[in-house]
Amino acid sequence: MNRELVFSMFQVDETGIIRTPGPFEGQNLYIPYFWYLHISGYREDVRDGIITFQIRMEDRAQFPELANQDVVHLKQHEDGMIIEI
Repeated sequence: MNRELVFSMFQVDETGIIRTPGPFEGQNLYIPYFWYLHISGYREDVRDGIITFQIRMEDRAQFPELANQDVVHLKQHEDGMIIEI
């Protein structure tokens, strides 16, 4: 998963929010990238249902929107929606 694939799979508005209906709707464009890392077995911290990723330089290179963040926290709701918290 990379930035180009996100743009090819999802409708993303001018502010970087996914507008395609589904589990990532209303989330930042980098959320599917981190979710893919999670389901692919990437080592992250999971506590109380919250998945925490330390942002790496390679993440920032693909998603400049992460320039001022150190971590991304994800949670999957019972309805299947994946959200950043």
